Amino acid sequence: MAHRYRFDCYELDTSERLLYRDGQPVGVGARAVSLLTTLVRRHGRLVTKAELLDLVWPGLVVEENNLQVQISALRKVLGARMIVTVPGRGYRFVEPLAGSLDLPASSPTWPPPGVPVARESAHESAHEPASAPPRVPSPTPSRPLVFDALSVLPVQATRLLGRERDQAALDALLPAPLITVVGPSGIGKTALALAAAHRWRADRPDGAAWVDLADLRTPDQVVVAVSQSLGLSAAGGEPVHTLAWSLKPLKLLIVLDNAEQVLDGVVALVTALLAEAPGVRLLVTSQVPLKVDGERVFRLGPLSVPSPQAGVDEALTHGAVALFVDQVRAIDRRFQLQPEHLPAIVELCERLDGLALAIKLAAARVPLLGLPGVTQRLGERFRLLSGQQSGVPARHQTLMAALDWSHGLLSASEQAMFRRLAVFAGGFPLCLVSILGEDHGGGERMDEWQVLDTLGSLADRSLVTVEGSDRPRYRLLDSMRDYAELKLADSGEQARLQRHHAHAVAALMEAAYQAYWQEPDAAWLARFGCDIDNVRAALDWAGLHDPELAVALMGACGPLFLLLGLAPEGRRRGHALLSVADAMGPQPAARRYWLEFSRLHWGVDNASMCAWAQRAGAAFREAGDARGLYLAMRCMAGSGMLSPDEARGLLRDMAALEQADWPARLLTQRLLAEVSVLRALEHMADARRVCQTLLVRAQSAGLDGVMSAGLSDLAAICLALGDTDAALRVSQQILARARNRRDNFVVHALAIVACVAFVRSDLPQARATLSDFVAACRIRSWEWLGLYAGLLALLAALEGRHEAAARLLGYTDQACRHVGSRDVLAVYAWSRAHAAVQDALEPTVLQRLLDQGRQLDPESVCTWALGQPPA
Repeated sequence: MAHRYRFDCYELDTSERLLYRDGQPVGVGARAVSLLTTLVRRHGRLVTKAELLDLVWPGLVVEENNLQVQISALRKVLGARMIVTVPGRGYRFVEPLAGSLDLPASSPTWPPPGVPVARESAHESAHEPASAPPRVPSPTPSRPLVFDALSVLPVQATRLLGRERDQAALDALLPAPLITVVGPSGIGKTALALAAAHRWRADRPDGAAWVDLADLRTPDQVVVAVSQSLGLSAAGGEPVHTLAWSLKPLKLLIVLDNAEQVLDGVVALVTALLAEAPGVRLLVTSQVPLKVDGERVFRLGPLSVPSPQAGVDEALTHGAVALFVDQVRAIDRRFQLQPEHLPAIVELCERLDGLALAIKLAAARVPLLGLPGVTQRLGERFRLLSGQQSGVPARHQTLMAALDWSHGLLSASEQAMFRRLAVFAGGFPLCLVSILGEDHGGGERMDEWQVLDTLGSLADRSLVTVEGSDRPRYRLLDSMRDYAELKLADSGEQARLQRHHAHAVAALMEAAYQAYWQEPDAAWLARFGCDIDNVRAALDWAGLHDPELAVALMGACGPLFLLLGLAPEGRRRGHALLSVADAMGPQPAARRYWLEFSRLHWGVDNASMCAWAQRAGAAFREAGDARGLYLAMRCMAGSGMLSPDEARGLLRDMAALEQADWPARLLTQRLLAEVSVLRALEHMADARRVCQTLLVRAQSAGLDGVMSAGLSDLAAICLALGDTDAALRVSQQILARARNRRDNFVVHALAIVACVAFVRSDLPQARATLSDFVAACRIRSWEWLGLYAGLLALLAALEGRHEAAARLLGYTDQACRHVGSRDVLAVYAWSRAHAAVQDALEPTVLQRLLDQGRQLDPESVCTWALGQPPA
């Protein structure tokens, strides 16, 4: 039974789903009212974020920021005291209830018809009225927190030594909205900021986010990195202001670490956030101040060093000595600080300027060389480089001195190995290490065993990090890699080493391509997915220096871009090589390039997909390559660009080519094409039968990507057959799978859920789902927005926003022409919306708005689509 709850000057009517203040309706959205109802019915009890996501967005996967936005909207109306945040857990409604009134049984029911329900636990039932709506379960497995960046900071792996006064001084700058910790490289800015973030997080009800900018190279990457860390997207329009607008309702702490190399981008973002998102508090680490209005600068000095006459107890109260001793003990637990050690340690810390990183590097050598040996070598190799090398980043001027000293402790072969490691982007597997032993012009050549032994030596010295056990990967820490890059540039080896790297990565991707057809997705991605950054680096180099190698590599790594959900990037990189591939003629590398480039355009540009597949097919046929021809036919048949007879003929030809020993992934390709052909012919019952066969084979072979594609087809088929319950059930299965993998088929699933809502005349559900659909498209480079934009037009038309609907129809028409086809869902939405605007608008007005819509960008489409309906 529905209720009307009274508290303070408010009344919440759950039958009308309206909130009243002093008898007048309050302008909050339906989702906010649903959230408030859920909290009020559990008055006084903690309701976790996961519960709220399940109850307010039943059966959907949404990012946690949606919940925080709705909470913020409610607090703007109710004030901050009624809904209490339990940090890291959830929310509690604490305002005393003045009573509740049962409403007639004829009031609208909750949940809407067709939504599955489950009983509340006895504990929950005891804390809410008997007529409270039953909880809607989430699909299994249980929902994780998708927006973890707002609630999780990096772990403090070690204690922050010798910074007690600095911590207190930093805290004293609060509540300044922008605090910048300034100091040279290696002084400990990151450690201090991390400790502060853990202390300050409790004061930010919407959590804290940590964004490491160390890997960025251009200012425009800053807003992208921050958006990705928050689970948001700033695509379209002006990204900085789009992100600031998204954060406007939140009270959040954002830490930007290592800002100096992208200072302009940080300044632009910080300026926008200070002006447009007053609840956001910013903590920045940088070598230089940002110099923006409102900034409070905290200059972090070196760790304190005692006088040579200090005793052991007094010396350990100084940060430099405390850190040095702690790091030596971490490597050699037998080390004990003795009075006779103090003069050498104090001298060493002084000569290292109290810099934390330099002290750690020195301590790491003590077990090998002893304290006297470290001090002696430091005197030989340590030199300050400030102002001696032009063009070197500012953060290297002091840190380089410590790193030069550590580098001087290495043998000639270790130095060669160390600098050559800089050629790798991110980590690298053992199979790529062999290139490091070749003579790249620097005179140091090593055989395979020397390479392995030297790599192990660098790992022992903590210069190389080893990750994993069964399939270990290796990497240089960021500061180490920056230093190694400078050494590599000075060695004369870089050009030859980059060429060897590109060829080695191409060979790795050749092996990956062959394994792709044999292995399950999860195992294959575990082996090769981590090397995407090396692939990018190799493609960048080859595109400039060896374009034919780039074509070969692009063809080999097509599956990697597909399974990682990076098809837009793959298309962009592939387009840059079109003329090169064209000039290569029928070479095997070019044939595979055309095939994989065609596969990357599935559902996005069907005309191009078909044309490139035809080109690949002709080359494969001439070469007598049955597998290649088979795959090219799959793309042609499934493109929707051929006549029905041509498409059916290709399916027959594919069946004739099949061999019993072909792997499961290869054999699923004909089934995928057959489903597409049958759907285009509107033979939906046959399409469902084939699709179910496809899913059985894909599941047994562990082909997660094929499973998602098949489920997406099945949901659309069920919808076309009028089985909306099955369409919803399958769509929810897709959404549940997306929690554990980046899956672009989420966009298809949300479109089908919205379409079901339209079929059932549930406009609020349609609007809420399309809001999630837009968010999913935004973080996926607008993949498939155009294909389903008709649903956005239909929403506007049914809400009476006919001019907006007309513009959206213009955009939809333009987008579908680019895609090259429309499926049943798209036709349904476009037809209903077009009929509505035709009845509401004069023909000349309609045509003008359609023309305007064809010029819209995706962000503008979303603005028109989700505008508020008229009162």
